[in-house]
Amino acid sequence: MKTFSFVAASTLAMLSSTTLAATTTTGGVCYDPAHVDSVTEATISADFQTIKEKGFDLVRTYVTTYGTSDMATLAIAQGLNVTLGVPFDNDDPSATADYVTAAISAGALFNGSASVVQIFVGNENLASVNTVPSEMLTYIKQLQEALPNVPIGTVQRNTEMLDSSRYSAISGLADLFTACDVVGVNIQPVFTANTAAADAITLVSNQWTELQGSDTESRFPGLADKLAITETGWPSAGSSDGNTGSVTGAEQFYSDYMTWAAENLNATRSHYFQMFDLPSRTDTVFEAHFGICDENGNEKFTL
Repeated sequence: MKTFSFVAASTLAMLSSTTLAATTTTGGVCYDPAHVDSVTEATISADFQTIKEKGFDLVRTYVTTYGTSDMATLAIAQGLNVTLGVPFDNDDPSATADYVTAAISAGALFNGSASVVQIFVGNENLASVNTVPSEMLTYIKQLQEALPNVPIGTVQRNTEMLDSSRYSAISGLADLFTACDVVGVNIQPVFTANTAAADAITLVSNQWTELQGSDTESRFPGLADKLAITETGWPSAGSSDGNTGSVTGAEQFYSDYMTWAAENLNATRSHYFQMFDLPSRTDTVFEAHFGICDENGNEKFTL
Protein backbone atom coordinates (compact mmCIF):
# COMPACT_ATOMS: atom_id res chain seq x y z
CA MET A 1 0.00 0.00 0.00
CA LYS A 2 1.26 3.44 -0.79
CA THR A 3 1.26 6.28 1.70
CA PHE A 4 -1.01 9.12 0.61
CA SER A 5 0.41 12.60 1.01
CA PHE A 6 -1.66 15.46 2.38
CA VAL A 7 -3.40 17.43 -0.35
CA ALA A 8 -6.33 19.55 0.77
CA ALA A 9 -7.66 22.82 2.11
CA SER A 10 -6.39 23.93 5.49
CA THR A 11 -9.78 23.14 7.03
CA LEU A 12 -8.88 19.45 7.06
CA ALA A 13 -6.91 18.07 9.95
CA MET A 14 -5.53 15.05 8.18
CA LEU A 15 -3.74 12.21 9.92
CA SER A 16 -0.93 10.20 8.34
CA SER A 17 -1.90 6.74 7.18
CA THR A 18 -0.42 3.99 5.07
CA THR A 19 -3.63 2.09 4.33
CA LEU A 20 -6.75 2.63 2.30
CA ALA A 21 -10.10 3.28 3.97
CA ALA A 22 -11.53 0.40 5.93
CA THR A 23 -14.72 -1.22 4.74
CA THR A 24 -17.73 0.83 5.78
CA THR A 25 -20.35 -0.67 8.05
CA THR A 26 -23.60 0.94 6.92
CA GLY A 27 -23.16 1.29 3.18
CA GLY A 28 -23.46 4.53 1.30
CA VAL A 29 -26.04 7.08 0.24
CA CYS A 30 -26.26 9.15 -2.93
CA TYR A 31 -26.09 12.92 -2.59
CA ASP A 32 -27.00 15.91 -4.75
CA PRO A 33 -26.48 19.32 -3.12
CA ALA A 34 -29.17 20.99 -5.24
CA HIS A 35 -31.97 20.26 -2.76
CA VAL A 36 -31.60 23.84 -1.49
CA ASP A 37 -32.25 27.03 -3.45
CA SER A 38 -28.72 28.39 -2.99
CA VAL A 39 -25.89 25.85 -2.84
CA THR A 40 -22.74 27.03 -1.07
CA GLU A 41 -19.72 25.37 0.48
CA ALA A 42 -21.42 25.85 3.84
CA THR A 43 -24.61 24.06 2.76
CA ILE A 44 -22.62 21.18 1.29
CA SER A 45 -20.54 20.82 4.47
CA ALA A 46 -23.70 20.88 6.57
CA ASP A 47 -25.22 18.18 4.36
CA PHE A 48 -22.19 15.94 4.78
CA GLN A 49 -22.40 16.42 8.53
CA THR A 50 -26.06 15.39 8.40
CA ILE A 51 -25.22 12.31 6.33
CA LYS A 52 -22.61 11.29 8.90
CA GLU A 53 -24.99 11.93 11.78
CA LYS A 54 -27.64 9.73 10.14
CA GLY A 55 -25.24 6.79 10.38
CA PHE A 56 -23.72 6.62 6.91
CA ASP A 57 -19.98 6.16 6.45
CA LEU A 58 -19.96 6.50 2.67
CA VAL A 59 -21.40 9.11 0.30
CA ARG A 60 -21.71 8.92 -3.46
CA THR A 61 -21.37 12.24 -5.30
CA TYR A 62 -22.25 12.83 -8.93
CA VAL A 63 -19.70 15.57 -9.47
CA THR A 64 -16.10 16.11 -8.43
CA THR A 65 -16.59 19.81 -7.82
CA TYR A 66 -19.77 21.84 -7.44
CA GLY A 67 -18.93 25.36 -8.49
CA THR A 68 -15.79 26.11 -6.51
CA SER A 69 -16.56 23.54 -3.81
CA ASP A 70 -14.46 20.37 -3.82
CA MET A 71 -16.81 17.56 -2.89
CA ALA A 72 -14.23 15.07 -1.60
CA THR A 73 -12.47 17.65 0.55
CA LEU A 74 -15.71 18.61 2.27
CA ALA A 75 -16.96 15.04 2.71
CA ILE A 76 -13.70 13.65 4.04
CA ALA A 77 -13.50 16.53 6.51
CA GLN A 78 -16.68 15.10 8.06
CA GLY A 79 -15.15 11.62 8.27
CA LEU A 80 -17.02 10.25 5.26
CA ASN A 81 -15.61 7.88 2.70
CA VAL A 82 -16.39 9.00 -0.84
CA THR A 83 -17.53 7.33 -4.02
CA LEU A 84 -16.55 10.17 -6.31
CA GLY A 85 -18.34 10.97 -9.54
CA VAL A 86 -16.53 12.40 -12.56
CA PRO A 87 -19.15 13.82 -14.96
CA PHE A 88 -18.87 12.85 -18.61
CA ASP A 89 -20.73 14.72 -21.35
CA ASN A 90 -20.95 12.67 -24.54
CA ASP A 91 -21.25 15.88 -26.56
CA ASP A 92 -18.28 17.58 -24.91
CA PRO A 93 -15.79 14.98 -23.62
CA SER A 94 -13.04 17.56 -23.17
CA ALA A 95 -15.06 19.18 -20.39
CA THR A 96 -14.27 16.15 -18.23
CA ALA A 97 -10.54 16.94 -18.13
CA ASP A 98 -10.78 19.44 -15.27
CA TYR A 99 -12.90 17.02 -13.24
CA VAL A 100 -10.30 14.31 -13.75
CA THR A 101 -7.58 16.64 -12.49
CA ALA A 102 -9.66 17.39 -9.41
CA ALA A 103 -10.36 13.69 -8.88
CA ILE A 104 -6.65 12.87 -8.96
CA SER A 105 -6.05 15.39 -6.18
CA ALA A 106 -9.05 14.05 -4.27
CA GLY A 107 -7.73 10.51 -4.49
CA ALA A 108 -4.77 11.48 -2.31
CA LEU A 109 -6.91 12.85 0.53
CA PHE A 110 -7.43 11.11 3.83
CA ASN A 111 -8.73 11.94 7.28
CA GLY A 112 -8.09 9.03 9.59
CA SER A 113 -9.76 6.15 7.74
CA ALA A 114 -11.88 8.41 5.52
CA SER A 115 -10.82 8.71 1.88
CA VAL A 116 -11.97 8.35 -1.70
CA VAL A 117 -12.75 4.64 -2.03
CA GLN A 118 -13.64 4.56 -5.74
CA ILE A 119 -14.10 6.91 -8.69
CA PHE A 120 -16.69 6.61 -11.45
CA VAL A 121 -16.39 8.29 -14.85
CA GLY A 122 -19.84 8.89 -16.32
CA ASN A 123 -23.29 8.13 -14.95
CA GLU A 124 -25.87 6.54 -17.26
CA ASN A 125 -24.28 8.38 -20.19
CA LEU A 126 -24.54 5.33 -22.45
CA ALA A 127 -28.35 5.23 -22.29
CA SER A 128 -28.79 6.84 -25.70
CA VAL A 129 -25.57 6.07 -27.59
CA ASN A 130 -24.45 3.22 -29.81
CA THR A 131 -20.70 3.57 -29.26
CA VAL A 132 -18.68 4.00 -26.08
CA PRO A 133 -16.84 7.33 -26.39
CA SER A 134 -13.12 6.61 -26.61
CA GLU A 135 -12.42 9.48 -24.23
CA MET A 136 -14.06 7.53 -21.41
CA LEU A 137 -11.38 4.88 -21.68
CA THR A 138 -8.69 7.55 -21.87
CA TYR A 139 -9.88 9.22 -18.66
CA ILE A 140 -10.29 5.91 -16.84
CA LYS A 141 -6.74 4.92 -17.76
CA GLN A 142 -5.42 8.34 -16.69
CA LEU A 143 -7.03 7.96 -13.29
CA GLN A 144 -5.81 4.39 -12.88
CA GLU A 145 -2.24 5.41 -13.62
CA ALA A 146 -2.40 8.36 -11.22
CA LEU A 147 -4.25 6.49 -8.44
CA PRO A 148 -3.24 2.81 -8.60
CA ASN A 149 -4.77 2.04 -5.19
CA VAL A 150 -8.19 3.56 -5.95
CA PRO A 151 -10.62 1.48 -8.03
CA ILE A 152 -11.74 3.36 -11.15
CA GLY A 153 -14.77 2.62 -13.31
CA THR A 154 -18.09 3.83 -14.66
CA VAL A 155 -21.78 3.78 -13.67
CA GLN A 156 -24.43 2.63 -16.14
CA ARG A 157 -28.04 1.47 -16.03
CA ASN A 158 -29.02 -2.14 -15.50
CA THR A 159 -30.61 -1.85 -18.96
CA GLU A 160 -27.23 -1.58 -20.67
CA MET A 161 -26.12 -4.81 -18.97
CA LEU A 162 -29.28 -6.92 -19.12
CA ASP A 163 -31.38 -5.77 -22.09
CA SER A 164 -30.21 -7.36 -25.33
CA SER A 165 -31.60 -4.49 -27.40
CA ARG A 166 -29.16 -2.20 -25.59
CA TYR A 167 -26.02 -4.22 -24.85
CA SER A 168 -25.93 -5.61 -28.37
CA ALA A 169 -26.28 -2.12 -29.83
CA ILE A 170 -23.37 -0.45 -27.99
CA SER A 171 -20.01 -0.91 -29.66
CA GLY A 172 -17.13 -1.14 -27.20
CA LEU A 173 -19.24 -1.87 -24.10
CA ALA A 174 -17.41 -5.08 -23.19
CA ASP A 175 -14.06 -3.35 -23.66
CA LEU A 176 -15.18 -0.54 -21.35
CA PHE A 177 -16.16 -2.94 -18.58
CA THR A 178 -12.92 -4.88 -19.03
CA ALA A 179 -10.92 -1.68 -18.57
CA CYS A 180 -12.71 -0.84 -15.31
CA ASP A 181 -11.70 -1.91 -11.81
CA VAL A 182 -15.26 -1.39 -10.57
CA VAL A 183 -18.57 -1.01 -12.42
CA GLY A 184 -21.61 0.65 -10.89
CA VAL A 185 -25.11 -0.45 -11.84
CA ASN A 186 -28.24 1.60 -11.16
CA ILE A 187 -31.28 -0.57 -10.37
CA GLN A 188 -34.47 1.43 -9.83
CA PRO A 189 -37.44 -0.91 -9.33
CA VAL A 190 -40.03 1.88 -9.48
CA PHE A 191 -39.34 2.23 -13.21
CA THR A 192 -40.41 -1.38 -13.84
CA ALA A 193 -44.17 -1.24 -14.41
CA ASN A 194 -46.57 -2.77 -11.89
CA THR A 195 -44.01 -3.20 -9.13
CA ALA A 196 -45.31 -2.86 -5.57
CA ALA A 197 -42.98 -1.43 -2.94
CA ALA A 198 -43.25 -4.66 -0.96
CA ASP A 199 -42.02 -6.61 -4.00
CA ALA A 200 -39.29 -4.19 -5.08
CA ILE A 201 -36.48 -5.91 -3.20
CA THR A 202 -37.30 -9.16 -5.04
CA LEU A 203 -36.82 -7.35 -8.35
CA VAL A 204 -33.48 -5.94 -7.18
CA SER A 205 -32.35 -9.33 -5.91
CA ASN A 206 -33.38 -11.10 -9.11
CA GLN A 207 -31.57 -8.58 -11.30
CA TRP A 208 -28.47 -8.79 -9.11
CA THR A 209 -28.55 -12.59 -9.46
CA GLU A 210 -28.86 -12.22 -13.23
CA LEU A 211 -25.90 -9.84 -13.26
CA GLN A 212 -23.88 -12.49 -11.42
CA GLY A 213 -25.01 -15.26 -13.76
CA SER A 214 -23.37 -17.17 -16.59
CA ASP A 215 -25.14 -15.31 -19.40
CA THR A 216 -23.82 -11.97 -18.17
CA GLU A 217 -20.38 -13.50 -17.66
CA SER A 218 -20.35 -14.69 -21.26
CA ARG A 219 -21.13 -11.17 -22.49
CA PHE A 220 -18.90 -9.32 -20.04
CA PRO A 221 -16.17 -11.60 -18.66
CA GLY A 222 -15.16 -10.71 -15.11
CA LEU A 223 -17.96 -8.17 -14.62
CA ALA A 224 -19.59 -9.90 -11.65
CA ASP A 225 -16.66 -9.33 -9.29
CA LYS A 226 -16.49 -5.65 -10.26
CA LEU A 227 -20.14 -4.74 -9.70
CA ALA A 228 -21.47 -2.23 -7.20
CA ILE A 229 -25.03 -1.02 -6.76
CA THR A 230 -24.74 2.72 -7.23
CA GLU A 231 -28.44 3.63 -7.12
CA THR A 232 -31.55 1.96 -5.80
CA GLY A 233 -34.44 3.50 -3.94
CA TRP A 234 -38.19 4.00 -3.70
CA PRO A 235 -39.97 7.38 -3.86
CA SER A 236 -42.34 8.76 -1.26
CA ALA A 237 -44.75 10.26 -3.82
CA GLY A 238 -45.78 10.01 -7.46
CA SER A 239 -47.73 7.47 -9.48
CA SER A 240 -47.03 6.04 -12.93
CA ASP A 241 -47.23 2.73 -14.85
CA GLY A 242 -48.94 0.93 -12.01
CA ASN A 243 -46.36 2.05 -9.44
CA THR A 244 -47.06 4.36 -6.52
CA GLY A 245 -44.63 6.24 -4.33
CA SER A 246 -45.47 6.64 -0.65
CA VAL A 247 -43.69 7.19 2.64
CA THR A 248 -44.80 3.73 3.76
CA GLY A 249 -43.43 2.19 0.59
CA ALA A 250 -40.18 4.12 0.86
CA GLU A 251 -39.71 2.93 4.44
CA GLN A 252 -40.50 -0.66 3.43
CA PHE A 253 -38.00 -0.71 0.60
CA TYR A 254 -35.29 1.06 2.60
CA SER A 255 -35.58 -1.55 5.35
CA ASP A 256 -35.74 -4.43 2.89
CA TYR A 257 -32.75 -3.19 0.92
CA MET A 258 -30.55 -2.56 3.95
CA THR A 259 -31.22 -6.10 5.15
CA TRP A 260 -30.56 -7.56 1.70
CA ALA A 261 -27.43 -5.47 1.09
CA ALA A 262 -25.91 -6.51 4.42
CA GLU A 263 -26.18 -10.13 3.29
CA ASN A 264 -25.14 -9.70 -0.33
CA LEU A 265 -22.83 -6.70 -0.76
CA ASN A 266 -19.59 -5.31 0.56
CA ALA A 267 -20.68 -2.05 2.18
CA THR A 268 -18.46 0.03 -0.12
CA ARG A 269 -20.39 -1.45 -3.07
CA SER A 270 -23.82 -0.32 -1.81
CA HIS A 271 -25.35 3.14 -2.40
CA TYR A 272 -28.94 3.98 -1.50
CA PHE A 273 -30.72 6.60 -3.61
CA GLN A 274 -30.81 9.16 -2.07
CA MET A 275 -30.28 11.46 0.92
CA PHE A 276 -32.52 14.46 0.17
CA ASP A 277 -35.57 15.17 -1.96
CA LEU A 278 -34.87 17.28 -5.04
CA PRO A 279 -37.90 19.53 -5.68
CA SER A 280 -36.30 20.88 -8.85
CA ARG A 281 -36.41 17.46 -10.54
CA THR A 282 -39.46 17.31 -12.80
CA ASP A 283 -38.26 14.86 -15.46
CA THR A 284 -40.47 12.07 -14.04
CA VAL A 285 -43.23 12.06 -11.43
CA PHE A 286 -40.89 10.23 -9.05
CA GLU A 287 -37.54 12.02 -9.35
CA ALA A 288 -38.24 14.75 -6.79
CA HIS A 289 -39.25 12.30 -4.07
CA PHE A 290 -36.50 9.71 -3.60
CA GLY A 291 -34.94 11.31 -0.52
CA ILE A 292 -34.93 9.49 2.78
CA CYS A 293 -35.08 13.06 4.08
CA ASP A 294 -37.10 15.91 2.62
CA GLU A 295 -35.35 18.89 1.07
CA ASN A 296 -35.02 20.48 4.53
CA GLY A 297 -33.28 17.46 6.02
CA ASN A 298 -36.24 16.07 7.97
CA GLU A 299 -36.40 12.28 8.10
CA LYS A 300 -39.46 10.81 6.38
CA PHE A 301 -39.19 7.73 8.57
CA THR A 302 -36.88 6.43 11.29
CA LEU A 303 -33.55 5.36 9.82
